[in-house]
Amino acid sequence: MAWLQPRSLSEALELLQERSPRIVCGGTDLFVNAQRKSYEAKHTDWLDIRRVPELTKTRRTEAGLEIGAAVTAAEIWGSDAFNVVPALQQAARIVGGWQIQNRASLGGNVANASPAADMVVPLAAYRAEIRLAGAEGTRSVPIADFISGPKVTVLRERELIASLFIPARMLEVPQVFLRHDQRAATDISIVSVALVLQGRKDEIEWGTAAVGAAAPKPFVLDSEEERLWAGELSAAKLGELSGLYARRSSPITDVRASAEYRRALVGTYIQRAANALIEGL
Repeated sequence: MAWLQPRSLSEALELLQERSPRIVCGGTDLFVNAQRKSYEAKHTDWLDIRRVPELTKTRRTEAGLEIGAAVTAAEIWGSDAFNVVPALQQAARIVGGWQIQNRASLGGNVANASPAADMVVPLAAYRAEIRLAGAEGTRSVPIADFISGPKVTVLRERELIASLFIPARMLEVPQVFLRHDQRAATDISIVSVALVLQGRKDEIEWGTAAVGAAAPKPFVLDSEEERLWAGELSAAKLGELSGLYARRSSPITDVRASAEYRRALVGTYIQRAANALIEGL
């Protein structure tokens, strides 16, 4: 076993090609699983990308906000640079406890592909792109296509997440992240919702929401259905929207909650998120 610490993205990609190591950043999920699979920890090389400069930077352009994959949850909620994406900040602030937040990276939260991953839900609402780097070059994949199921992504062998890109239209727009859990943010989500609304209280221009922990991966409505967010959000229209999201969900029953309870929470939290934002418009 070797612990590899590249100092540049090019060095990291070279090591990926030469040694096929397991990529690690914060390791808050990876090492828990490795303890259960001790053979993997003993016989696998590890590529620590936390100190790769290209992966720790954030850059805003006219096109949007690009966040390095190694940026931590604590950096997201603690830095003014991310005030333009408050829903992501809210999600980052409840990823485990503060000890976890100091290590857990945005790229790792996406790569882990848990249906209950908190920071993935705002990214899904933002229609974020995952920017990948490998020996054959770079490519961008919409987050909806990158995560294909629980713990499953389209990340190729010897490829890593370099950054995550949020389109400009999602920046500095009213937005909120809410979640339901059992132990005041130290447990994983039972249901979570991220909502973005643009417009006035009596006339919404557009809206988009994503739901987490209620399907194999975070989900959004199709573009035709999402048009229901436009206009005045009356009680009747909010009821219709919450019903759409609840019906679209496909939750599981586990030790934290039943599928029926989760489905009911989806509709409840869509309405709570909408009411929270409408009051502030």
